[in-house]
Amino acid sequence: MREVSPGVVLKVSVMGGYSIERDGEYIGWIHASIGDRWSAYVRRPGTSGDLLGRYTQDEAVKAIVTAWDAGVVLPNGRRA
Repeated sequence: MREVSPGVVLKVSVMGGYSIERDGEYIGWIHASIGDRWSAYVRRPGTSGDLLGRYTQDEAVKAIVTAWDAGVVLPNGRRA
């Protein structure tokens, strides 16, 4: 487990990659893509989640936190 910002931690996932939790709440996950890029997914209850894009590890975590907080409209038109 690694804290990347106050209250936000990376936990090794049983599926490979990392789960992202904030204050104990599961908000998304990342897994390795190509080179130093990580695919970032924001959790959407009742679905398999939504791909936000591919980023460096720290950028991927920030994208997940931002999408979770803002409920942003994703490329597929759904809200996080």
